[in-house]
Order: sequence, then structure tokens, then C-alpha cells
Amino acid sequence: MDIIKTKKTPFYKKKAVVFSMAAALFAGAVYGVAQVDFASATVKRSNLLTAEVKAGEFTIKVSGHGVLAPHDVRWVASNVEGKVEKILMKPGAAVNQGDLIVELANPELKQKVEELQWERTALEAELAALKVSQQTKLLDMQASLLQTKMAYDKANMRLQAEELLIKKGNATVSRLDYENSKLTVSQLKETLAIDKRREMQLGENLKANLTAQQARLEKLNKTIERAEFQLASLKVVAPVSGILQAMPLELGQRVSLGSNVAKFAKQDDLIAELKIPELKASAIALGQSVAIDTRFNTIMGTVKRIDPAVVEGTVQVDVELETPLPQEARPDLSVDGDIIVAKKSNTLYVRRPAFSQAERTLSAFKLVENGRYAEKVAVTYGKASSTEIEIVTGLAVGDQVVISEQSEFSRHARVALN
Repeated sequence: MDIIKTKKTPFYKKKAVVFSMAAALFAGAVYGVAQVDFASATVKRSNLLTAEVKAGEFTIKVSGHGVLAPHDVRWVASNVEGKVEKILMKPGAAVNQGDLIVELANPELKQKVEELQWERTALEAELAALKVSQQTKLLDMQASLLQTKMAYDKANMRLQAEELLIKKGNATVSRLDYENSKLTVSQLKETLAIDKRREMQLGENLKANLTAQQARLEKLNKTIERAEFQLASLKVVAPVSGILQAMPLELGQRVSLGSNVAKFAKQDDLIAELKIPELKASAIALGQSVAIDTRFNTIMGTVKRIDPAVVEGTVQVDVELETPLPQEARPDLSVDGDIIVAKKSNTLYVRRPAFSQAERTLSAFKLVENGRYAEKVAVTYGKASSTEIEIVTGLAVGDQVVISEQSEFSRHARVALN
């Protein structure tokens, strides 16, 4: 008897199996979709810097680097030519006023002073001799004048006696003798007047000669005084108490007249010289408060001078320090300065993101969904300082924003953070 074989359907063609497989694939797809991150880019969270939006008083600052500098700098120049013989102090040393710094040598100058002193001795002797000679001439003139006066008085007495006798009719005096006496008195009177004028002129002449000789002596004294000053200037001393900042000399070097020998500054009289970028300098004004950071302490000061010139893209701002100087303060110490330009109350602000600009609306990445994503938002910025910027619209208090470099993902609207 024949056995009839039944044809079996393949398992993959069975409807139950097909439905089961389709259901499994669908479930897997759903799970996969649930696990897919729809962000267009992924960034490591550790590679980003973020900052929180805060509210309160917003201080607009302009920052710059600089140094502490002496308020009063003294350069000592050489008053004489000479060769450097001794260097007793080096830059950085603390000095007191009058301390010897450098000794110069100039043998010719020393010899010149000695020769001038000898010349003065000779001129003083000539002046003394002139005074004696003048006194002798004056005495001779006075003696001559006295003799003339005595002769005049004697002749005048004789004339008066003869005139009296003639009036009485006394014949003992002839008319000829009387006229002769009158002539003699007249001549002696003229001679006396001339001698008095000669005495006066002699006195003026002697005085003029004496004045001229004294003037030559005074001129010589000034020359000697100048030479002695130059001789003393061979020893260079500190003009003030402070710090010897610079001394561009070497032993044996030839120093010319007017050359700089040493630079001095007072240790406790300093200012801060800040270099501010020219684009930020327009907001700075005289009298604004400044915080100077020495890395160890903060010194408060006030803007006292703004350089009108721009040098290598920066403007120099001088700050007068108002609080006591800390121990580390010294000339040429590197410092940072924050100039307080303005203050605004009840303002949103954040640490300044990269590429942010004041008074502009730009894109920024705000963290959302508990920091899993960063989403691009439009932010309107207001006033800006060196480290912070005002938020006008686009962010709220407590928002976290990316402030570091964003060029890697800036073209995306949303990025995932892991």
C-alpha cells in the first residue's frame, strides 16, 4: 500500500514566525531610536569652559599690564670730563643722600685749579699794591691842595689889611702893591678851585682803577670756584636717598661733560604705569579708581595722566597710588591694573565669552537639559569690561553658557556634551 507524504512549509514562510520576527525587528528599531542622540555634533564636556549668568552690580573695568615706576627719577650727569677710577655702588643698591657712588680722575683739572690759585695770589698782591699807590697819590694831591689853600689864605689876609689901610688914607701901602695883592689872591683862588677839581678827578680815577682790578679778581675767583666745583664733581654722590637704578659705566671708561652717570629713585614714592590697548583707552578718564595687583597684594590708586600718543597699539596710563605700599613694591615690579570705568546696578552679566562684543547681538551656546546639551541662542550684549560683559536679552539668571573657543561646533545649532 502506498504511503502519501505531506509537503512541509519552510519555517521562515510560516505566518507566525514572520510576525514574530517583524515584531522583534520593530522593537529593536524602537529601542535603537530611543537611544539615538539627535544632536548634530558631540563635544567633550571637559574641553569646554562655562560660566553662570549673574545679577547685581556690574563693574565695567579696563585692564592692562604695567610696572611700578618711580614718581621722581633723578639722572645725575657728569659736570666734568674724566676717567672712571672707582665704582663704589652697583644698580639695585639702597643709598642715602650724599653717599659716594663713583670717583673720576682728571689730573689736568687739578693742575688747572692750582695754577688759578697762584694767579689769584698774584692778583691779590697787585690789588694791595694798587691801593697803597692810590693812597700815596691821594695824599700828595691833598698836600698840594693844602699848600695852595694856605697861600690863598695868606694872600687874602694881606689884601684885606692893605685895603683897610688905604681906606684910612695910610700912605704906607702903595696903590701898586695893593693891586698886586689883589691879582695874587685872584690867581690863588683859581688855583685852589682847579686843585679841588683835580683832587676829585684823581679820586674818581683811582676808584675806577681799583674797581677794575677788583672786578678782575672777582672774575678769577668765579673761575676758580667753577674749577673747584668741577674738581669736587669728580666724586659723584647720590642726590637723594633711595635706590640706585642704573649706572652705565665701567672702570677705565672716559666720561664726557654732560654724560649720564647714575639714575636714582625714591623707594617709597612710586606710581603705576599701565599699558592699555588703544581700543579700550577711550573709556578711561582722569580721576577713575584703579586696583593694582602685585600678585601678593592689591593697591588702590587713581588715574592721574593719560598719554595722548599711541605706542605699539597701547596707551600709557599713569596711576597715583593712594594706599600704603606693600613690602614687595619696588621700581620695575610687574603689575596688573583694573581701571573702574563705570558701575551699573541690577544688571545681568557673565564672564566674557570668546568673540563676544559690546553693544552687539551674537550667538552663544547655553547649556540645557541639565547640561547634556548646548543650544545656540541669540544674546544681546551691553557694556563690557575686560573680564565680564553685560547681558541685555537672551539669557536669564543662573543660565550656564559656554565661554571658551566655539569655532569647532559653531556651525551647529545644538551639540551634545559627554
